[in-house]
Amino acid sequence: MSKPIRRLAAEETWREALPVRDAQTAWLDAARAEAHARFAELGLPTPRTENWRWSDIHRYLNAPYAPLAEAPLDNDVLQALLQSHLLGVADASVMVFVNGRFSQQHSRIMEEEGVEILALSEAPVAIDWADIAADADDAVDLLNMAHVTDGALIRVRAGVDASIPLLIVNVAAGAQGHSVALRHFIRVEEGAHFTLFEAQLGGGDMVASQITRAIVHDDASLTRVQVNERDEAAILLAALKAEVGAHGALHDTALLTGGRYTRQNTQVAFTGDHAEATANAAYLLRGRQHADTRLKVLHTQPHCTSRETFRCVMDEHARGAFQGLIHVFPGAAKTDGEMSAHGLLLGEDAEFDSKPELEIYHDDVVCAHGSAVGALDEQQLFYLRARGVPERTARAMLVAAFVGEVFDAVDDERVREALTAFAERWLADGTKASGEAA
Repeated sequence: MSKPIRRLAAEETWREALPVRDAQTAWLDAARAEAHARFAELGLPTPRTENWRWSDIHRYLNAPYAPLAEAPLDNDVLQALLQSHLLGVADASVMVFVNGRFSQQHSRIMEEEGVEILALSEAPVAIDWADIAADADDAVDLLNMAHVTDGALIRVRAGVDASIPLLIVNVAAGAQGHSVALRHFIRVEEGAHFTLFEAQLGGGDMVASQITRAIVHDDASLTRVQVNERDEAAILLAALKAEVGAHGALHDTALLTGGRYTRQNTQVAFTGDHAEATANAAYLLRGRQHADTRLKVLHTQPHCTSRETFRCVMDEHARGAFQGLIHVFPGAAKTDGEMSAHGLLLGEDAEFDSKPELEIYHDDVVCAHGSAVGALDEQQLFYLRARGVPERTARAMLVAAFVGEVFDAVDDERVREALTAFAERWLADGTKASGEAA
């Protein structure tokens, strides 16, 4: 008989902590209480849970991490974070959340006709166009709903081609041993188009939970770019759950380079035919960082296309993991799905685990998946060295090229260039720190 798995300190704390009660969002109290009760039934995933097999959360969540009641943060520290992050180059409205609370004084939301942007804490009553309820079978989603304090509510009216992107900056810092929870909702109505950037900043030994739900209606599109730049002490539990209607499009790009432990769940479901989705991500990890993505693409409708590209770089003792599933349902004729996950190991103790899957229940489809892991190509490195390129620079160029396929999908030129330049600096800084010859 197998031994029962001991509950984590964080889980015990979250079970015992009362659901958030906030006078500004009292209309959420019932949903919070329901989510808290359901979470207490389910508990956190264990190493025996297949979708979490490479995420040993017992290693990372064995501390109390009580929900944070207030959001203190030194203004100088906050300003330094806001002025130096990668997505700061984007020409966009800015919505800042500090330790789970909307900071109006640090935000700059430009008005645009047909685009509604407000904080969850600013809504006096339930918003009829935003379904923020939690999934009853998803423990992390329930945990987030039980303790959520704020988030962004975004609505783009039908036919609006929004010209002003939105940058959401999620800062978690200065609250050691605590947890914070944000919940964002995006609705892009029929024929509308919107661009969203999300930055994860700050750090320290704390847990940030963030759930983003998106509905993209018929003939609409949503482009989303997110970057996790938190320090190597932070823990992030994040999820994107999206629905895409007929002839709609979702384009999601992520750079995961910060945090001690990052878990990203992404689920895209097609609710109409002739829709498309891309989900691309790059990992740049070193030290003992761990990043894990669980991706599901649900092809429930015919003539839909999906592309998933993951390029993961691990140095020193870092570990990356990817589990991806393309699920083709009965009746989803002419599905075109392709998924690839490649790992690049720069250190002898680095590790990459990959499990791409296809589950197909209809004929007349085109689906493929692939995965590979290895070191830098010595022939390519020799080619550059033979032409006078210093070894450190040559390695940086090859790593930048490896992850470049992910960044190439970013339409905003300034953001794309910032991400590419960061990839080059990331390796150059690492080789410099290790004392490698130039």
